[in-house]
Amino acid sequence: MQMKLFALIMAFPVMSTFGFTRTSDHPDKGKKYPFFYKEGIVVNGNSSEWENSLFNFNKQAQVNYAIVNDTCAFYFCIRIADEAEQMKVFRSGIEIRFNSKGKKKAEATLHFPIGGRTDMGGRMDMGDRRDRKRMHLMFLLQMQDMELTGFKNGVNGFQNIKSGKNGIMAAVNWDSTNVMVYEARVPFSVFAADFRAVTPIAVGIVIKGAQKPRQEQGERTQEGGQGEMQGGHGQDRPGGMHPGGMGREGQMNGSGDNQKMFEDDEIWQSIVVAKKE
Repeated sequence: MQMKLFALIMAFPVMSTFGFTRTSDHPDKGKKYPFFYKEGIVVNGNSSEWENSLFNFNKQAQVNYAIVNDTCAFYFCIRIADEAEQMKVFRSGIEIRFNSKGKKKAEATLHFPIGGRTDMGGRMDMGDRRDRKRMHLMFLLQMQDMELTGFKNGVNGFQNIKSGKNGIMAAVNWDSTNVMVYEARVPFSVFAADFRAVTPIAVGIVIKGAQKPRQEQGERTQEGGQGEMQGGHGQDRPGGMHPGGMGREGQMNGSGDNQKMFEDDEIWQSIVVAKKE
């Protein structure tokens, strides 16, 4: 009996090494440089293939977001339930920023949607589903281009989101609960630097603030706005989905909580590219 117990104790480290290491969570999940490997992402504005465990929740922006990669590219998914935050996307769009040195400063940027819909600044009637659906359709018909800056030669400039040129793709849509779903694919091959090195890189998701009406633009606005990027990831919570809430109204004025409509929401993550196991 003692010999059997001794053999079991001696075998346990071997079992731990070879039998229990392949779990659903990556060994570095939750550490300073989280990264996730996932295949099968289709960029179509539908987040059904993204597991809830891949998402973080950013309290400042009230959005759920996920960043993964396969052997060829980065993939992004952003879910925005808050209608005021959706209005900011209508007006100024979303930027995905990259820095190969791990700094919160853009070296390369994907800007989509580009925004510019200044006629969508009013408060929507929550009960008028036809009006909301019509506004979404107008937005989707007009937001067909992305702007690329800071990538390697031959990549930068304006590009149609459906062209698939250089392998860069982007899409936005709404699900049945009126949550805006943003997806993007950015291949490693479009960067001037090698992002597959072991050095952590910085990735920023920036929901651009709406431009203030001209009569409200004072000295403070003209000083350059937010010259220093915020580290929004410091208050993020990993895993699971959070509803985001619908409390803030989409009214465009500079008082109270609505001041946030004119401010950038910046979410930065330090990551390393995940390797296929």
